[in-house]
Amino acid sequence: WWVTGKGSKISKSKGGAEPIPDAIEKYGVDAMRLYYAHIGSPHTDIVWEEEVVLHYKNALERIYTLVESLRELSGKKKMIDAWLESRVHRHLKQIYQAMQRYELRELASLTYFTMYDDIRWYVRRGGGNKKLVEEVISIWCALMNPLTPHLSEELNTSKELVSVSSWPTAQGSKMNLKAEAAEELVQATMGSIRNVVKLSKLEKPQKCTLFISEQWKYELCNMLSKEIKVTRNVGEVMKKVLEQEEMKVRGKDVSSIVTSVLKDPSKLPMMVLSQEEEAAVLNDAQEFLAKEFSCEVEITIAEESQHPKAKLALPGKVGILVE
Repeated sequence: WWVTGKGSKISKSKGGAEPIPDAIEKYGVDAMRLYYAHIGSPHTDIVWEEEVVLHYKNALERIYTLVESLRELSGKKKMIDAWLESRVHRHLKQIYQAMQRYELRELASLTYFTMYDDIRWYVRRGGGNKKLVEEVISIWCALMNPLTPHLSEELNTSKELVSVSSWPTAQGSKMNLKAEAAEELVQATMGSIRNVVKLSKLEKPQKCTLFISEQWKYELCNMLSKEIKVTRNVGEVMKKVLEQEEMKVRGKDVSSIVTSVLKDPSKLPMMVLSQEEEAAVLNDAQEFLAKEFSCEVEITIAEESQHPKAKLALPGKVGILVE
């Protein structure tokens, strides 16, 4: 194939072949490079599909538009900043590993789609820390350079070309599991609220109360997250758990949670936060959730309520009452 400049026509180089319409008016070369990197691998033959190439061209244009809008942000430091920073450095590590294994598809997926989704979520959550945003854009441009050099250089605002700059290095100190678990809690809560609203058939809920789990359940889940790595035998785990006096007096409730978790370990959160940490996360996200669902949102600790929904709350999974 040959491509000459922006908005160029793409046609087969061999004589007699039919010309292919111009599917990519801008970033023509970049869209082609991303197409071949993401749709296959170095050892796979690729079949030309114009509509698919157009999809990648649109993806590049979305990235350009997003980065331009990011540069207009001038907000203050927020809790969500730690999440974005952690995600970016985790992706950096994964991308480096993918490049070591010549896994171009994984490299492209993380760089052009996963990071795009993360940054959009950051903005949606009210993030706008200018210093952090500039750092993220700089890293993002570097990650895009191997596959889409024209786009990365166009988005670059530094005096030095991206192509001659140092490759960004993942910093373990900036990978924050608690920040990622906190944001996972917010996203899970949003999904749960939507399900409750749908099941309740309320067109416009007036109030949503979120119940944060009782303190003893966090201690139990912390124990289970350790014991489950040793055994999944219900009897053995229960014996270990009931050595704690506080768990012994709650025998029936403890047994129910232990049995449920051992049958489906995914019910344990990625990382068990404390009750105080979950309260801080949800209070920070309270205004965001209220805006998302156009109703009042109240955050309550389960011990402070007698409502049955409060008793259903678990670490990583709030109880929800919609009115």
